[in-house]
Amino acid sequence: MRSIQQPPFTLRIAVIFEDLKERVMIAESMARDGAWLFRHRGILPLFLLIPGLWSLSHFQYLAGSHSAQHVWDWICLSVSIFGLIIRATTVGFVDNGTSGRNTACQIATELNTTGWYSVVRNPLYLGNFLVTMGIIMVPADLSLIAITGCLFWIYYERIISAEEEFLSQKFGNAYVAWSCATPLFMPRLSGWVAPSRSFRVRMVLRREYCAVLLIGIAFLLLNFLEHVVAEQRYYVDSAWVIFFGCTLSIFLTLRTLKKKTTILNPR
Repeated sequence: MRSIQQPPFTLRIAVIFEDLKERVMIAESMARDGAWLFRHRGILPLFLLIPGLWSLSHFQYLAGSHSAQHVWDWICLSVSIFGLIIRATTVGFVDNGTSGRNTACQIATELNTTGWYSVVRNPLYLGNFLVTMGIIMVPADLSLIAITGCLFWIYYERIISAEEEFLSQKFGNAYVAWSCATPLFMPRLSGWVAPSRSFRVRMVLRREYCAVLLIGIAFLLLNFLEHVVAEQRYYVDSAWVIFFGCTLSIFLTLRTLKKKTTILNPR
């Protein structure tokens, strides 16, 4: 039986080199895309409204029951609130110069490796994902959930690529060691390390009040659209009006304290 001749060693090396070169080019391209997305990350997620509005155009109450839909809406709200809790318990333990909302450039005065950062490398984006999915789940449309999940991953994968390139250049081996031991997006709770700082309520109140109002607006609007599409009437359940009123009050109070006083300034 004739043996299969192996390609020359130099050819194998050339193939490996070309494969590595292609991988580097893809990584660099993703990082460039991520840098652009990072600068516009406050606006681009609004495009998720397009598939959401399309799904709502043929909305029907879950199991044909307003009561069942009402229960489902509150379950969805709990998912969004859990995402907000993850964000709050992340920013409450970090340094002033990290995990910010800046969009002009990457900023990191130190590498966060404790608290949520000990079990997942991107806890803030995990929180964003849960807040978004809680809202998107309201119509109970599996295709909408799948589309949003895919778009979310494509969008944040590139931003994460740009951020990780920045962090690896700034922190070197310390970042490499931490990233190798910590999952990218799915938390591994067994790796939990207690936060190295005390929890700062002021930091949370300064930074998360916009997300509180966003959740309030989203669920109020969704409830209104539910009635419009399913019942052809303009109506909002009183519970959601009260919930929105609470979130608006929180927003106005904290925004006023942040802009007009020094009460919420970090100490």
